[in-house]
Amino acid sequence: MSQLSGPELKKKESLMLDYVKALGIISVVIGHYPGDPFVLLKPYVYHMPLFFFLGGVLFNTRRSLLSHSVNLIKKHLSYIVVVYLLLALIFAMLHQLYPIAYTSMWRGTVLDSILYPIEQGFHGGSYFFVGWFLFAYAIVSLLCFIAISLLTRLLSSPVRRQAAVLITALLMGYAGMDYVAQLYQASTLFYLNLLAQILVGASFFLLGYAGKNLIMKHSGVYGFVTAFVVIYVMSQYNVLEPMVIAWSKYPLGFAYQTLTALAGIVAVFSVAKIIAHYEHIPLLRRIGQQSKPIMSYHILAFVLLDIVFSWLGLWDLHNTKALNHYYSQFTWPIYIGLGIAIPMLLHVLYQHTKQKLPLPTTA
Repeated sequence: MSQLSGPELKKKESLMLDYVKALGIISVVIGHYPGDPFVLLKPYVYHMPLFFFLGGVLFNTRRSLLSHSVNLIKKHLSYIVVVYLLLALIFAMLHQLYPIAYTSMWRGTVLDSILYPIEQGFHGGSYFFVGWFLFAYAIVSLLCFIAISLLTRLLSSPVRRQAAVLITALLMGYAGMDYVAQLYQASTLFYLNLLAQILVGASFFLLGYAGKNLIMKHSGVYGFVTAFVVIYVMSQYNVLEPMVIAWSKYPLGFAYQTLTALAGIVAVFSVAKIIAHYEHIPLLRRIGQQSKPIMSYHILAFVLLDIVFSWLGLWDLHNTKALNHYYSQFTWPIYIGLGIAIPMLLHVLYQHTKQKLPLPTTA
């Protein structure tokens, strides 16, 4: 199968995929604030599956297993550690100044403190609860690299290989949603939740890998209309429910949850392709390119806005939690807009500072 990553990406395809990232991260920010304006295309139906799927679309198996593993450690695991500690420090200081909800990340010993976010799915009082996705994504990426590499060696026929990837994706999704997730809901054992996250994430990752040529070619106006009709019909039959991968909640089961998520993914890819065809929007592309810091710091932006509104006497900071913020008739565009802009600004400042710092010379 041809790769769509690296220098082989055509200009329009590269722009389209940046727009997909932008629309995806905007949906994440919207999903974490009250007042969702969407009646049908609700973010929680598709937004996390979208990022796993996109990972499969961009996946490159030309690296060695060692190179891929080192890249994951540098780009994901080390990033998780740095951002987790940074946000823990920031919110510890904010908690000293303001009565926001706060749970210490220090659990008595180094080992317990390391295990705590994993056991709590990064939700144990942390304002970096999207860490669960980055952690699961790193494992999913490694697992899928191994799976695709094995299938490539075992199956010489591209058609058979693609079929095997597709079947593996569906089996993983079924096992994750209809079996392991149910075990987790019955037991609340954290490792079952993590396993379900990995299986479901890998399912969409492999679907993205297997279907990348199809979605890049056929998304567009007709793709959006088809996806919209599917979502509308399913909503009329009351089979349109959020997919909460973070807590392994799949109320409708594998078939319906996967279908609605894929419809949402097709809709996002189609909108991105339409925009990329007609216009280059630098800001939207920049949002897509900075989706990672936006994902990491938009909750911090929400809390900073809560503090501002508390100064104005409009909000009691005792009510501020990771997913509970000031909301009124006029605040939705403020929180969503600045929830995207503030992390982007912080990222620019970080990059600027990084460039200005003197780097040690090596012998």
